[in-house]
Parts: sequence; structure tokens; C-alpha cells
Amino acid sequence: MAKYLITGVAGFVGRYLVEYILSQDADAKIVGVDIASGCYIDIDYKQLNLCDGETTEKVIANFCPDYIIHLASMSSVAQSWENPQDCFENNNAAIYNILRAVSNNDIKCRILSIGSSEEYGKCDNLPIRENASLNASNPYAIAKISQEVICRFFTIAYGCDVVMTRSFNHIGPRQSERFVIPSFINQLVKISKGYQDKLEVGNIDISRDFLDVRDVVSAYYKILIKGQTGEIYNVCSGQAYQLKDIIQIAEDILEIKCEIVIDKSRIRPNDTMLISGDNSKLKSLGWQQKKNINQTITDMISYYKEKIN
Repeated sequence: MAKYLITGVAGFVGRYLVEYILSQDADAKIVGVDIASGCYIDIDYKQLNLCDGETTEKVIANFCPDYIIHLASMSSVAQSWENPQDCFENNNAAIYNILRAVSNNDIKCRILSIGSSEEYGKCDNLPIRENASLNASNPYAIAKISQEVICRFFTIAYGCDVVMTRSFNHIGPRQSERFVIPSFINQLVKISKGYQDKLEVGNIDISRDFLDVRDVVSAYYKILIKGQTGEIYNVCSGQAYQLKDIIQIAEDILEIKCEIVIDKSRIRPNDTMLISGDNSKLKSLGWQQKKNINQTITDMISYYKEKIN
């Protein structure tokens, strides 16, 4: 029976990851930890602040997992601009405490550390491969680069078995409206039902590589099981969409045409105009994308319709 510890389990990706692991390993024993007071997933759950090194070590040592999937982080770029110090301290302390606990207790487990495409920043050679230079342009990206450096140190110095991702934008039902696509979909559904008049947006000329969260978790599992120690894998679709294109897809599905209003407070400083990734390294592990953008947007619309009702 394999034992999995998932940090940040109460977040957007956590529930999907638990569901996917159990679909692949029905006998899996899963412990989820998160700073949230509760978790709506039927697993063994522990409230834990990963910045608390002593408690983190006790949880890991007592469970002695075969796998750790580290999802927990301050995951919003906008939020990192508001609280850059918290972003640096929380993200780096969390991964350090996890790796130190594994090393101190000589636990033989594989750790999957989730990074971000934001680490690449502005890149002229597209699609971006894993060997591209890193050019962070926001506090979140800097924190994620630091997370990688800490992982590499523990891999080299202490022999920890760590694999890493640089994950591009992922979307799907149940995602927080703090993020751009669920914000759009939520507003558009309200407009379609007469609850809102206009769509409020930031810069919709930027292009991002979007991947359905259900494909994201299958990629994480594939990297966890088959990835090479110390390696980094892009998790992406390989195709970029302008935000205005996503709005158009949603409008077509909902059979509406809305007025768009620019809200300057939604525009981020130093926003990179185009990000698209190369997923060939991930595909070499046997991973395949299953959901296209239209299916994802359709499912998100259905989710928000039910939520509003």
C-alpha cells in the first residue's frame, strides 16, 4: 500500500489530485495537510502550517510517506505583489521544512515540488523549453525559483529524491474567482442570467498556455512515478490563447455578446504578453492531454450555473 502526503490539499488542485491518485491506486493511503481549518475531501486531514518546522517534521515522520506532492504555496501572482515578503517567506520555509524533515528522519520517499511558468518571465524563444533562462518579473516567480534552488540543494547535498515542475496556467471547475478565467466565466454566466451588465477585465490581449486541471493532475502523477530525480518538467498544453479568445469561446457557448470594460485595478505590473510552453519532455514519460479548451470552458460554465442557482 503506497502512502501519499499531499500539501495544500484543500486548494483547487488538491481534490482533483486525490481523485486521480485513487483512480490509479485504489489502495493508496492519503494524508492531506493544509493551513485551512477544514477539508471537504474524504481523506485523513491535518491542519498544518508548513512554516512550523517542528510540527511539519512530526507529521512527516509519523506518517513516513512513500510520496510527497507539495502543492501548498501562495499561488496568486496578484497576491504576491500585495504581500511579497509573505510570499518569499512562506513558499521557501514550507519546502525547506519538508525536505529537512525527510532528510533528518532518513525517509525514503519521492517528493514532487510544484513550480511555475512564471519563473521564465519574458522569453523570446517560444514555445519555452525547460532549459530556457529564468527571468522572473514578479515576487511569486522569484519565490518559485528559490524553491527550486532549495530542492536542488537537498537533492545534491542530502540525496533527496525530488522531481520538479514548472506548471503553466491551469483552469477548470471549482477554481477560485481570484484567478482570471474563472473570474471571466463567473461574470459571463451572471450576464447571461441578467444579474450583471458588463464584463470587467484587465489586459485581455495577453496570451497564456492553459491546461485543464484534470490533465494537470494526471501529469503530476506521471512525473511522480516516472520522472527522473532532479529533473524539471513543463506541465502545459503547448498552445497559447489570448484572454479575449477565451471570452469569445465562453460567449459562443452561452450564446451572448457582452460589453467589456477595462478595470485598471486588474492589470498587473510587468505582465508578460505571451507565454507558451513545450511539453515534449512531459510527453516522453507517456503523458497525453485529454481535455481541449472548449470542453474545459463548457465544464466551467456548467459549474458556475449550478453555483449561481
